[in-house]
Amino acid sequence: MILLAVQSLALLVAAPAQDLPARLRHLESMAAAWAPAPSRDVTRIAFLTTLFGTRQAASMAIEGSYPNQLTDEPGGVESIAWVPPEARMLVATVLRDGHRRLILVDEDASVPVPIDAAAGEQLLGGFSRDGKRLYYAVVDAGKVTLRTWAVETRTATTVTPPPPAAGVQPPKDSLPLDDALSALVSLGPPSPDGRTLLAQVKRGGGEGVALVDLAAARGTILTPTDAPARFRQPRFSGDAKSVYVLTDAGRSTLGVDSIAVQGHARKTLYAPPENIEAFAITDDGHRLAVALEINGMNLFSLLDLPSLRPQPLAAPPSGALAEGGMVWDRPGERLFFGWRLPDDTTDVWELRLGYGTAMRLTRSPRPGLPRESISRPALVKIGDSVGWLWRPSDPAKPRVAVLIRSRDVRPVFDRRVAALNMAGLAVLAMNGKDPQKAARDYLSSAQDLDIRFPLLLNPDDLPVEDAAKWGGVVSSSGKSGLTVDPDHPDLKSLVNYATSKPPGL
Repeated sequence: MILLAVQSLALLVAAPAQDLPARLRHLESMAAAWAPAPSRDVTRIAFLTTLFGTRQAASMAIEGSYPNQLTDEPGGVESIAWVPPEARMLVATVLRDGHRRLILVDEDASVPVPIDAAAGEQLLGGFSRDGKRLYYAVVDAGKVTLRTWAVETRTATTVTPPPPAAGVQPPKDSLPLDDALSALVSLGPPSPDGRTLLAQVKRGGGEGVALVDLAAARGTILTPTDAPARFRQPRFSGDAKSVYVLTDAGRSTLGVDSIAVQGHARKTLYAPPENIEAFAITDDGHRLAVALEINGMNLFSLLDLPSLRPQPLAAPPSGALAEGGMVWDRPGERLFFGWRLPDDTTDVWELRLGYGTAMRLTRSPRPGLPRESISRPALVKIGDSVGWLWRPSDPAKPRVAVLIRSRDVRPVFDRRVAALNMAGLAVLAMNGKDPQKAARDYLSSAQDLDIRFPLLLNPDDLPVEDAAKWGGVVSSSGKSGLTVDPDHPDLKSLVNYATSKPPGL
């Protein structure tokens, strides 16, 4: 049996060239699932998936069932959330005519209901605890309008300040909503009592957090603006007296701080030497889960609050968080997240307190592609720069494609990389301030790679340095070389372009 398995693997690795079109077709068929949202009663879970082609929302029983497609949006879906306390109603952020719009959907496949017909971008802020009101913002021509939507009557109301005759004094140091919410990035969540709402805004060359008083229709900036810093993922403590935020203010790495609503005093809650990429705090405020970034991967830690004593928590296979971060269920016993693996599909996983293993809740299709056929990356270094090299098993000295991104490249599965590996090309990705120079420096000393006229993969359309030294450029803008949609890449066109003979070879 062992000999048979080895022979099968050898045949797979040495697949003949005529199998390449079939393998590319299999790659195109791979799907993913991420951004989980558990229902309040923790019986159902909603998430985003490409199982149905484009980015759509789906739901299923949390103990396992076939996904139920919730949306069919040509422009795709950006987020999905349950309407509390309803068990079968959800609100989705979809892309229509290039703008984010909010729609109400349900698990009975009824016709989606638009939340608001107003023009502009619509940003979801969250629901009141009783689920009767939805908070959201409309951004049109740079102007931000804060609104509420009554779930029962399905009517929208603009949040406005009380009339002068009411004699309401504005909170000290507060700003009109237009000023407080200018340069709005994201909205929410609301406080447990429904009186205030958080917002992430751009301020002072960096980021900030605003606290909106809904009754007074005014906002207060909780974070300093004198020095640029990142302030992300704001959320309330259980008693709404503090706000937790992910920030690098006063340090070089992202950590979790708490900000007092009264007085705005900020103190460090947890800031290890490594970057914290995401965090989640249970509703009762007793448990803090963090995802640490180490060599492009994520490691989870669970801490008791306020003592910060480490607590036992199962570990998923080596990988990295997907879009959507991580979220606790309402009882604070299960942690949900999308997980990206180096050699498999992105799926929704669960860590349950008291269980010794991580549970994979979804299993996106990977038809016709054993995990052994997907190359795993190797860590490479040149000077102070660190990167990753995906290398095919054949040929012995492959040509090279260099991948550059506006953010660090992670050592996780990428269909473009896998397609080029299957076509016999190695793919090098360097992270740091100047990834193109770091890549050229690495290739200049690589004896086992064909470094003549490497292909440049530039999905974020970064400025190309020394264009004449590249054997071709693949971007998403169409300015030069081959244009490939970064979300839905045409793998056949990519491989044909990459395997064509550049001038000088």
